[in-house]
Amino acid sequence: MSTINQKQRITIMKTYTQVCKERGWKSSDRAFRMAKFSEIIGREIASSDEIGRIDECTKLMKELKAMLGVDLQAAREADDLTINRARVLRNQIAGELVPCLELYEADVPAYMTEIMADKNRWWKIDRPVCEITIMDLDAKPVHRWNPKKKEMQDFPSQLEQLQYTLQARLNTKRNEAGETIHEMKKRACIPCHCSRCNPRRPVMLVLPPLAQAQLEADDVPDEKKPF
Repeated sequence: MSTINQKQRITIMKTYTQVCKERGWKSSDRAFRMAKFSEIIGREIASSDEIGRIDECTKLMKELKAMLGVDLQAAREADDLTINRARVLRNQIAGELVPCLELYEADVPAYMTEIMADKNRWWKIDRPVCEITIMDLDAKPVHRWNPKKKEMQDFPSQLEQLQYTLQARLNTKRNEAGETIHEMKKRACIPCHCSRCNPRRPVMLVLPPLAQAQLEADDVPDEKKPF
């Protein structure tokens, strides 16, 4: 499981500090903070570094915002993590896959509609006269009968299935065109994250004193922690 990055960690700490001010909690009480974070994400953690990058980070941030009472949508999304996951998947498909597919397909919307309708049996559900769009798909696991195992089983969500299919077909088209991923992304004018485009270099972050103190406290061995 991928864990949160430094930027997400800082955002969580800032939001938690605001919650502490609102509720009269001691923000420097590390044991209390870890207990609260564990309660919110649904499993015990010893450090904020253990928080999952997508689902657990989303749930934690939405719950903290809901505690502040400033975001009603956050409260809803805290209970249903698939809302944020669907948003992430749609952004990845629209922002990363579609621009690349346009290099090889003349009509990408029609191409995607055909795939989505085929995978979701669109003509047999409640809107047979309407073309299916990416907004009609969700990120909820598909729970259906597996005839081979003779049991109910969870399969990838509608959006995940679309993402996997588009990625596989895009790779086939790119290989047929004799292009590297770097060359394809440059032609599509989207960011490329290969080592050639983004050589690793140290990043210096300047944090507020309180956030810095909390981060440093998380890095101290438990037997030496003051709180």
